[in-house]
Amino acid sequence: MSINKDSVIALASVYRSLRRYEITTCRIASEDHQKLHQMIRSMPDYWNIRNFYFSFFRSPYETENVEKEQNEYLEHEWLYDGKTCIGLPLAIILKAAALSIHESDWSAAFVYITKDGESDAVRNISVEQHVDIHIPQIQTSEETKLLESDLQIEDKKISLRDDHGVDVLMDFSKRLIRCPYVVGVINSLPFNSHERKFIKRIREEGLIEIVLPWTDKGYGVVVKTTGRTIKETEMIGRIIMEKYGGL
Repeated sequence: MSINKDSVIALASVYRSLRRYEITTCRIASEDHQKLHQMIRSMPDYWNIRNFYFSFFRSPYETENVEKEQNEYLEHEWLYDGKTCIGLPLAIILKAAALSIHESDWSAAFVYITKDGESDAVRNISVEQHVDIHIPQIQTSEETKLLESDLQIEDKKISLRDDHGVDVLMDFSKRLIRCPYVVGVINSLPFNSHERKFIKRIREEGLIEIVLPWTDKGYGVVVKTTGRTIKETEMIGRIIMEKYGGL
């Protein structure tokens, strides 16, 4: 596999298009991450590409969502061109899309693999046009039923910095973990005295940054939720705001 300037330009265009759908990360295996970085590092304009590369590509791809679905992968034989593959089946299992380098063997909008001998199509993105083919359909068909945490309230962890306002944040966190979609409180935020929004930021992996705007210094927490996508996490954020966003 090799990469050239045109391929990098195509990847950058894909990245910009994905951001319109609030998708900012491509998960990649650590080994592939290293190989791809080595190829890009050898390019003459590496320093112009570097920031984009590390903003977009993250490893590993074994996120919590993958771990929950790993049995589906292990129960079947997945082959591409007669060889065992991992990333392409995960795109099918997770109802997502694969990302390929433009002008590679996988430049088409669909890549075909076999599952127990039967052909199956993987949504594939290698150019900007593929984004608009796949992402609206993926997001439209996403399961909108929110998952509830399987943890009991007493088992949900609250981790806060020993700092000013920790007593206020602890009281708030104890109420917050009663929400069935909250897994725990994983950290305190730096003070945000000028922040007027209760939900400061929605992040990947079901994380929500919350600020208590009724506190003078703007105390805040980072909350881990059951959200599997940005869309689900936003929905959970609205539920949290309605129930806990007042004094």
